[in-house]
Amino acid sequence: MAIRQGTIGTTVALAIALTIGAPLIAGAQRGGGPPLFTPEPDARDLKSVLVNWTWHMGMLRGIEEHELMVTLEYRAEGTIQVDGQPCEIAPFEDAAREGELGASGYRISASYQQPGYRTHIECTLPNGQTYSNIEVVSGEYAWNEDIPGAGLVAGEGTATPSPDALEERLIRLWASPIGAPKAALAGAGIPLRRVWRNPGGLLDGGASTLGETSVAWDGDTPVISFPIPGVDGAAAVARLDDRFMAESVVVTHGPDTYEFTYSDYDDHNNPLHLIEVYTAGRITESRNGEVVRDLDTIQTETGSVYVVVPVPASVGPATEAVEMYGPDQEAPALDSTAPTPRLADGRPDLTGNWRGNNKFFIWRYGSRRCAPTQLDGCSTQWNQTIDFAFEAASRFGPNRPLYRPEHWDEVIYLDMWTNRYDPIMTCQPMGVPRQGAPGRIFHTEDDITLLYGRGGDGGGGYSDFRVIATDGREVDERQVIQTKYTGHSVGHWEGDTLVIESIGFTPATWLARGGFFHSENMKVTERFTRQGDQLLYEATVEDPEVLLHPWTLNPLLLTTGGDGGSLVGVERGTCEAYELDDIATQYRH
Repeated sequence: MAIRQGTIGTTVALAIALTIGAPLIAGAQRGGGPPLFTPEPDARDLKSVLVNWTWHMGMLRGIEEHELMVTLEYRAEGTIQVDGQPCEIAPFEDAAREGELGASGYRISASYQQPGYRTHIECTLPNGQTYSNIEVVSGEYAWNEDIPGAGLVAGEGTATPSPDALEERLIRLWASPIGAPKAALAGAGIPLRRVWRNPGGLLDGGASTLGETSVAWDGDTPVISFPIPGVDGAAAVARLDDRFMAESVVVTHGPDTYEFTYSDYDDHNNPLHLIEVYTAGRITESRNGEVVRDLDTIQTETGSVYVVVPVPASVGPATEAVEMYGPDQEAPALDSTAPTPRLADGRPDLTGNWRGNNKFFIWRYGSRRCAPTQLDGCSTQWNQTIDFAFEAASRFGPNRPLYRPEHWDEVIYLDMWTNRYDPIMTCQPMGVPRQGAPGRIFHTEDDITLLYGRGGDGGGGYSDFRVIATDGREVDERQVIQTKYTGHSVGHWEGDTLVIESIGFTPATWLARGGFFHSENMKVTERFTRQGDQLLYEATVEDPEVLLHPWTLNPLLLTTGGDGGSLVGVERGTCEAYELDDIATQYRH
């Protein structure tokens, strides 16, 4: 189960995750909580079929087996139709090669949580001319780009609205091998943007119809009918094979019929990151009986890599930031009725030991069952290593930093090689804002001391502290003689909220797991608001060199009573990095 050969830091991080997760695994799956739903072998109700579909595809992850597939990187070879002519897709560039992601040929970057995709196409027409285009759809908008992310940065690229292609592109997204089961779940009443999409726990059993999704049987073949999200009147019918994977999806929309056929399902990920999510190896798309795309899958990446599809201002209302929460999450709010302690100057006293108490976050990490399609290759009934790519909150979203287009592939690359490039894996401090809220605070009228404990974001035992003046002075670039992990910070008050502004960060840290790097010009603004025995911690990152817009992290609601004693005498945890060239896999912590 080793992720890296010869790296003690990785072992520490995983040990912490396993230690924390172990009681929940036992409770949820081994008698202490509700058992996982297992369809009866001959069950024909819709709930059983939808669970089997997503379960066999490897889309159910975590200890409660939520449906956690949020993004897909897909590359293929073959032929597509361009203006009625066959166009041979350009040769594939090896995505596993150092520094290369293989953008030419046919590449889809799809997001299912913030629905949309970007398809890079480069192919050769019969007359020898090269056709090149980037097809994009996002929510209610469709457009074409001459470069990825065209129009998001002034003067860089051209984004051409293509509203007539909107419905066809949405049909292609939701009739795809991974999109179709998601659309069927949405039709059954589980919203696409619901974070805890648990078909085994949220759907009622015994019925053949739930909401707008239904199942009928053709002999032993389940046939599922469901609507296409975002396309009024578009109806899909999916036939599943004997492994509960779609062999065909037929969509009727007005006078048009789209037929997608799928075969040769396998884990098509890079051999260094095989994580048992299945996609079709052969894909054929027809429209009104004419083949328009005939594809052979070359490689996928199914582990929640970075995919964003922001809308440029030339197409629709510009995307200023991604949404922070799904419909089943709530932002934490101060609601304590206890008295708020105050300093002699009347300001709230933030002194105390603080611990997390966030109702919108549910611990997901831990083992899961092997799906029926994975039993031959599974070394144990319960596995955990390959699920971390899905379960890291920063990767999973929906709240992710919105990078400038020229950095999108860099983020993906850093994440795919996280065991080489994540600063945690080379034993560096997490820094601000990755280390999150402090565990203990000492507060006076002139300054504030923040102490941080071990284990945040898989940090493996780091402990740091900051002493910050709170007398209202301004942050000054002239004080930045040398960059630091925690930056150069000053604080001031805005009403009863302490605001700490920090600059002068070393670029050696990340914002979070997922390859989320920053520049040395990053500015972080933290806000501390105390009400009674609660403390609301908020942080916003500004880094126009690499980010399109400021990024606000999900707020943390803390309560008093944390184990501040655990910070006494703690130094940075035992961690040693060596043999960094001997990386065995791309499994991501």
